[in-house]
Amino acid sequence: MRQPIDIDIDYVFKAIVGTASPVLDVITSYQEQIEWHLRFASLLVGLLVGILSLVAMVRKLRRK
Repeated sequence: MRQPIDIDIDYVFKAIVGTASPVLDVITSYQEQIEWHLRFASLLVGLLVGILSLVAMVRKLRRK
């Protein structure tokens, strides 16, 4: 039988904070460029949803 895994919560918390801090620093420093990419990506997703909705509506009308 396996021994239970002893997880040190303090160590896990420090690891998460230590990993997240540099990531947040990079996001903060490149905020303007990241915002532009997010806006462009949301535009593409919106267009894709619109196109897929249009295709579904056309298919539904053809069935009748």
